[in-house]
Amino acid sequence: MWNRRNSLKFGYPTVAVDCISSKASAMLQEFLSVQASPVTAPTTAALHQWRPLEYPFFMANFDATVFKTSSFIGIGVIIRDGMGEAIGALTMPIPLANSVATMEALACCRAVLFAKEIGLSDMIFEGDSAEVIQAITQENSDHLDFGHIIDDIRILASDLNSFQFCHVKRNCNVVANALAKRAKNSSSLDVWLEDVSDDIVHLLSFDIP
Repeated sequence: MWNRRNSLKFGYPTVAVDCISSKASAMLQEFLSVQASPVTAPTTAALHQWRPLEYPFFMANFDATVFKTSSFIGIGVIIRDGMGEAIGALTMPIPLANSVATMEALACCRAVLFAKEIGLSDMIFEGDSAEVIQAITQENSDHLDFGHIIDDIRILASDLNSFQFCHVKRNCNVVANALAKRAKNSSSLDVWLEDVSDDIVHLLSFDIP
C-alpha cells in the first residue's frame, strides 16, 4: 500500500488495489525462497585421541620448537604406555641448529635415547616431521645435512627389541610440543618419571579417551 501511494505521488505506474494482496503474497514467497538455506548438522573438527597399543609396545612422541629471541631451541619427549598413561617425559634446551629438520632429528634421537635410559625395549616413535621420519625409514640418508643424526638414531634403535617410526600431524603431537616449549624456561634437562609437569597434565588427560 505504501509503495502504491508513493507511485501515485510521483506519477509512476501503480498496481490495482484489488491486486495488491496477491502481489504482496507472491513477493513474500519469493523473498522466503531466496532466504531459505539447507539445514546441516554442525561439524566438529576431528580431535586426536590416544590409540591403545598392543602389548608390549610403548609410544614416544617427540618435537622441537624454535625460540625466536634465543640462540636455543626446545626439545620435548613424552612416553606413554598402552593405555596412554605417562611413563616418562623430558624437556631440554639445546643450541640452535641449521635447519628445522635437523632440530626434529635431534629431538627424535633424544626420544630413542630416553626410551633406552628408562629400560623400554618395544617402541613406537611418533613425530610431526615427515622429512625426518622418511629419512629414518629410508636406507640411504647420506645426502642429507642431518644424515649423521639419522645414523645415530638407527644405531640407538638397533639395540631395542622392536621399534617403528611414524609420522603424525601436528595436532596429534600437542603434548610433546608443549614440553618442547617449556624448555624456554629451563636451563638444563628436566625429566619426569611416571608423571608430567602440572602445566602439561591437562593436555595429557584430554588426549586420553
